[in-house]
Amino acid sequence: MRRVEVNGLVFGEGEMKICIPVCEKTLKEAVREVREIKKTKAQMVEWRMDYFEEDIASSAEAIFEAAGHMPVLCTFRTKAEGGEKDIDAESYFALYEELAARGAKMVDLELAICGAYEAYAFQFIAALHAMGVVVVISSHNFENTPPREEIKQTYELMRMLDADLPKIAVTPKDQRDVMTLFTAMAEVSETCWPLIGISMGGIGRVSRVRGSIFGCAITFATREKASAPGQIDVETLVRLMANG
Repeated sequence: MRRVEVNGLVFGEGEMKICIPVCEKTLKEAVREVREIKKTKAQMVEWRMDYFEEDIASSAEAIFEAAGHMPVLCTFRTKAEGGEKDIDAESYFALYEELAARGAKMVDLELAICGAYEAYAFQFIAALHAMGVVVVISSHNFENTPPREEIKQTYELMRMLDADLPKIAVTPKDQRDVMTLFTAMAEVSETCWPLIGISMGGIGRVSRVRGSIFGCAITFATREKASAPGQIDVETLVRLMANG
């Protein structure tokens, strides 16, 4: 199994690592939020750059400095994947290239964009790896939970693109959908490296607490602002995870 590590934090070992999104609009607010997150038991932050209204590239180093040793997952979530803004592919890749040059250690690339520009994305991810950047490749389905084999095929596509942490988030209609995701995750994690799997909304909240049983390496919590349906506040999540 591939060892995935950022600043000494090893993904796939022990419990899921708790990540809290930073969805602030300004650098001042974002830095303040990062400092507040560091007071919690979260192990990492996700900088949701699609919420940010100031210049992203020139603000990045201040965000990284505020986080200190805590890993920062840099994410520009497009509207098609539940984010706040749209961005053209050229600007999308250019942004991540600039962030890597400015010291980003961990980035989230959307599978839909990577798949549309597969040859370029493969080279781009290889270049990020050469710079020491850990790559999450993500896919979000806000309509339903695909069949187990389709979920496994999506993870496999992410693996072929050389994702360090493939991430799939789906929407369950019932508990059987949650188990569909869990089964796919468990089967993929037997032959793959650490992954991320989230069943969104209230029905799928168990995935945010017990996902590590099925191979999940990261769970997303809130401090004040949620970035996806079903996220649990960090204090409650820590308590639930500790209760076994």
